[in-house]
Amino acid sequence: MAQIAFDRMIDLTYTVDADSPREPAIGPAKLYHTATMQQDGYFESRIDVSGHTATHMDTPCLMYADGYNVSEVELWRLTGEAHMIDVSHLKPGDSITSDVLQAWEDAGGSFPKDAIVFLKTGMEALFGESIFNQNWIGMDGPGTQWLVDRGVKLIGTDACAIESIWGPRDGFPSHHIFLENQVPIIENLRALDELPATFQVVVAPMKLANSSAAPTRVFAFV
Repeated sequence: MAQIAFDRMIDLTYTVDADSPREPAIGPAKLYHTATMQQDGYFESRIDVSGHTATHMDTPCLMYADGYNVSEVELWRLTGEAHMIDVSHLKPGDSITSDVLQAWEDAGGSFPKDAIVFLKTGMEALFGESIFNQNWIGMDGPGTQWLVDRGVKLIGTDACAIESIWGPRDGFPSHHIFLENQVPIIENLRALDELPATFQVVVAPMKLANSSAAPTRVFAFV
């Protein structure tokens, strides 16, 4: 079994609570205390939360009736070497196009086939402001195809959505392209500015049956 050497672990996950990042159409998480130490002698809670809240994974059944769900993600997609593509020079509302990605590659960026790729847009710095989930930096269709053609096995972003702000108008091309090609999507990553260009990662979605998405814990090893 391969072993990795690392100095520290970094949690790339937002806490799930009423203030978790989410798109405007998604309601906030609701946590209920069903037992307390004072009244019951133990502490227990329940949660009502969309699978698309906080740091979460989207899977193919979100867009395709015959696509796999979040409990069926193949384990090989959830661990391994991850590569950072830094597009934080873009402005909120900009799209990550094939030209942007080609410029990154021309400047020396690369990743091997079957790599995990994270997009550092810098939107995390705007979390808590309305612009975070109203005018984010996301991918267009040709940019998405550029990544798929190079063999990405899992894609993640620190923005609230992988799509550009024009994605809903255009029929969600990034979701369709990634998920048609079996590439799961992680949205609302955090702490990407603490990571080097290449690192090891473990992605652990909740194993929810028949769900298109789930809150997901993501750890980097550096």
